[in-house]
Amino acid sequence: MERFQIIQPSKLLEPYVKQYWFLAIDNAVQSSQRYIPSGCAMLAFHRGDRIYSTLHQEIQPRSGLCGQSVLYTDTVYSGNLNLVAVIFQSAAAREIFGIPMNGLRDKNIDVELLGDISLIDLEKQLMETEDNNHCVYLIEQYLLRKLYGFTSKRFDRINAVVQSINEGQQDIVELSQTACLGYKQFKRVFVEYTGLNPKEFLRIARFRKALHSLHKDSQVHLSQLACDWGYCDKSHLIKDFRFFTGYTPKEYLSICDPYSDYLSLFNSVFINGERETKYNCL
Repeated sequence: MERFQIIQPSKLLEPYVKQYWFLAIDNAVQSSQRYIPSGCAMLAFHRGDRIYSTLHQEIQPRSGLCGQSVLYTDTVYSGNLNLVAVIFQSAAAREIFGIPMNGLRDKNIDVELLGDISLIDLEKQLMETEDNNHCVYLIEQYLLRKLYGFTSKRFDRINAVVQSINEGQQDIVELSQTACLGYKQFKRVFVEYTGLNPKEFLRIARFRKALHSLHKDSQVHLSQLACDWGYCDKSHLIKDFRFFTGYTPKEYLSICDPYSDYLSLFNSVFINGERETKYNCL
């Protein structure tokens, strides 16, 4: 049996958190899911059996901070899966944990290595808490304590840059002006906050917009989709699909879950692998 729930953050934490995810699968046979670049870092707590990552080629930490990547990875699991995940806004993890995110690129760092006793305490509380809403309460109390009395103009500026990218701005010079930084300094600060350089982040953002459009209208012609999102032609679009997902658009549509407003972010981050069952919303 599978259970999946999304909980939105409180108003105070919306600049920092996109969503909280809760995924539970009981008595699973060996299965896999493919994680594709999302433009976001994630804090993950595994309350069930451990999972294996093909990108990291090792069993993942029970609880870890996952940095950004431009590569897809397959996660392999069996037995009981019980995941609690905090999906951060693109520049937020740097602000919360005080760690340059370029150092976490393609990495999943065990929370015990972050030197944050309150985070280890949070992990223990989540392992003992079955109620998802109470888990969110505990997570938000932790995050609010981390952010209390602290404001960063640099974070606000990089956040504004990410918003501009989401609205379609792709000129790096203009983005650096939005951040009130020189061109070279902007690239350095941007990769520190997001874990990706501006060109990589722009490429992922464009791909994800095309992916979202494909989810909503699977019958759209690829030439039109490429034109809509600034690709030179459909072959360039297909190349990006293969790079970020390992599949062509046609192959992707044949295995992905149907589009849902409720599951839109989850569906655009995880692709079903060997599993064929669908999620039951809590």
